Amino acid sequence: MQKKTALGVLLALSPGGFLVFIVLMTALIAAHNPLNLLRNPQVQAAYNANAVPAQYRSFVAETGKVCPEVTPTVVAAQIDQESGWRPAIVSPVGAVGLSQFMPGTWATWGGGAPQTDPRANIMAQERYDCHLAGEVRQMQAGTYQDSKCSMMMHGKFYSKPAPKAGEMRGEVFDLMLASYNAGPGAVCYYRGIPPWDETEGYVPGIKNTMSKYSAPPIISAVYSGDDKTLGGRAVNLARAKIGMYPYSWGGGTFTGPSLGIEQGSKTVGFDCSGFVRYLFYQASGGALKLPRTAGVQARVGQRILSSVGPPSKAEEARMQPGDVIFFTYSGGTIGTGFTHHTALYVGNGTTINAYATGTVIREDLFSKFSPTDVWTVQRYSVATTAQA
Repeated sequence: MQKKTALGVLLALSPGGFLVFIVLMTALIAAHNPLNLLRNPQVQAAYNANAVPAQYRSFVAETGKVCPEVTPTVVAAQIDQESGWRPAIVSPVGAVGLSQFMPGTWATWGGGAPQTDPRANIMAQERYDCHLAGEVRQMQAGTYQDSKCSMMMHGKFYSKPAPKAGEMRGEVFDLMLASYNAGPGAVCYYRGIPPWDETEGYVPGIKNTMSKYSAPPIISAVYSGDDKTLGGRAVNLARAKIGMYPYSWGGGTFTGPSLGIEQGSKTVGFDCSGFVRYLFYQASGGALKLPRTAGVQARVGQRILSSVGPPSKAEEARMQPGDVIFFTYSGGTIGTGFTHHTALYVGNGTTINAYATGTVIREDLFSKFSPTDVWTVQRYSVATTAQA
């Protein structure tokens, strides 16, 4: 079901022919106000894939594309509370799987997959959550698709007319979660979170659990890429990926994360050079195809500087967000196998990178990297060529 929003303004003609503007401010605020999300800042927090059991990380990372209320962080927190990541669990009332769908609901949202299929659960959960968010918006706007709110309680059927604009209490996000737990009919009937102990505890429980699956806050807010430049677009894209994907040795293609090799063979994600290659391919609209490994990447583009240890303040002043730093073991030759790591410079002594196995895409200050390595800074353009 596609979500709908209230226009918030009803135009009507009075008997005398005068145009009467009736401004439905309550409906406008409830149904179309971005503050519904701003009041829940954890909804916008970056996803910490490392907190999710390894076998489910890539599935959860696929979510967050259907509606603004449902992000990988939200999905992970719900599964944590619903099933504790146990795909075969069956509740006392018959709910099954990671996302604890009742069989009747699964028949509508499961896409024909077995109810214990983890990926199918995760994808269905996102779709269903977003469907519920759309229904909540309709309730708030007084445009609910059903003429009545109906629910079952203690074996008895209850029903009353659908809400008018302004009658609903609560934010879209909270009411979406309550609908998942109690059913949208109950939320509609009570014009808000039903006064049931389980549901009243469910919503704050999910919010509290979301912190477990949220990446650390961004270190520095001083950098923001210029979308008119290749480096700036790479910075903006990298920022959007913080916390989303785990490190996977050999992982990453031009178009996204992938299974790696050796220790990364069971992990969908990026290694350091795979992430850099992905960023610049995407930022250039597919025009720039960097080599696969850090060593070869260090031999292409414009050499900005090379220093032992982190660049001085004067040297950093020559750098631009979107430059790429390569780290070469002391005594080794730059641009060979001795060049063992790479990170995107984003300004103010800060990088974004795929750091090592067991971590996710993250920010790191210069102080995180070896002061004995040779640090080489390269700048790429669409016309990037090999170093002499």
